Amino acid sequence: MKKLNTSQKIVLVLGVVLVGISIFGKFNQWEYGSYYPIFYAGISMSWIAFLPSRKKCHNPFKKKQTQTSN
Repeated sequence: MKKLNTSQKIVLVLGVVLVGISIFGKFNQWEYGSYYPIFYAGISMSWIAFLPSRKKCHNPFKKKQTQTSN
């Protein structure tokens, strides 16, 4: 498992907390519309924490420069 930097750890912890709140809401008879968006946001944040954090963005549609010989 890779090491997570501080911002990734914060996003992961926030995601776990949101999932916990939504599970609490499900078992305390909250309406579906009240707990599901919180659950969805928490699961998304937990997944986002493990995405690569490279600073360079890859654009597959960017034209490559051709090298010309003189």
